[in-house]
Amino acid sequence: MEIDRPVAPLPRRVVMVRGETVASYLSRLAHHNGMQFEELARHIGAPRTMRRAEPRFEEVRLGPVARQRLAQASGRPVGQLDQALVSLQDSRISARARRQVEIESWPEGQLPVQACALCVAGLSERPVWRVPGGQWAVCVRHGRWTVTAQGDVQLGLEQLPEAVDAHVRRIRLERRTGPYARALMADAQQVAVYWWQCRQMAWRGVWRRRQEILGVDRSALWAVPLVVYPEAVTVAEAMVVRERQRAVGRSFAGGPAGWSTGRWTAWVGERLGMVEEMAEGGHRGLEAWLMAHRNTVPVVTRLAQQGERAVPRSEPLPLLEPHRVIPPHGPLEEASCLPWRLGSPMTGLPVGPPIATGRRPAPR
Repeated sequence: MEIDRPVAPLPRRVVMVRGETVASYLSRLAHHNGMQFEELARHIGAPRTMRRAEPRFEEVRLGPVARQRLAQASGRPVGQLDQALVSLQDSRISARARRQVEIESWPEGQLPVQACALCVAGLSERPVWRVPGGQWAVCVRHGRWTVTAQGDVQLGLEQLPEAVDAHVRRIRLERRTGPYARALMADAQQVAVYWWQCRQMAWRGVWRRRQEILGVDRSALWAVPLVVYPEAVTVAEAMVVRERQRAVGRSFAGGPAGWSTGRWTAWVGERLGMVEEMAEGGHRGLEAWLMAHRNTVPVVTRLAQQGERAVPRSEPLPLLEPHRVIPPHGPLEEASCLPWRLGSPMTGLPVGPPIATGRRPAPR
């Protein structure tokens, strides 16, 4: 490949969508300019044997030379491409590599999510596929939920406004918390999955109502993340409060060692409006999380730091054990430290007596 030979810009540009996969962008750019995918790929340095990529299942990796040529062909600065096509940074192709364009299948369970059809209406004749941050996504602008598990489902959330509101809160939480928020959101979703599979907490009330609105039953596992989403975000917010205090060696609400577990789980139950359900057994899922996130600061050090404030809400949280590496893409559950998975048997969980909340459990 002639590295120094400039590439003529294509006559027509396409609107860029942040988070779009490279394969999706190349497919749209080629189509918009009346080209075959293979022709565009060769234009930026692919071998003559390059086949067509399927954006729904595959990604295109570009080396530095091909990325520069794509910038020239698309009429976009390299920095703008990097900002929109976030997976460009994941390529391991070096500048000296002879093959600068490669097609790679997405791992099983990590397929791209189709962008909201209303967001891209009029911008693209073809579907826009985004780098998988999970197996589903929420569009706040149009109140839609997209999921890959059942084809390419896009559901309007007009009857589930609490899901859109929860997503707005999650975005706010991620901006304040930083990368650690993804791990805590994953943990919160897994706690909600535990509650759902064990038929605890909201399963008789709001979760059943949401299933009826969606027209699904408990066998529709692909819909569970949406069914439990508002409560999962509430739990994630509570986890951030707990972790900001743990980051400086404090127990929940500044209490002494050994006092935080029951107090914190009861507080989460209050935030959810499910105090009785929490006392009846819902606390066990949270206790499994607390065991993995226990305060390891020695008691002597902790007592010396009693006057130290928790990490302010305006500052990002540092990564804490057991989350030292957080995968930026893929199913959200893969970022969780909790071992169970949706649809699998619940094993290895705390089975202690109900926590003391000062209220009587609701009669069964």
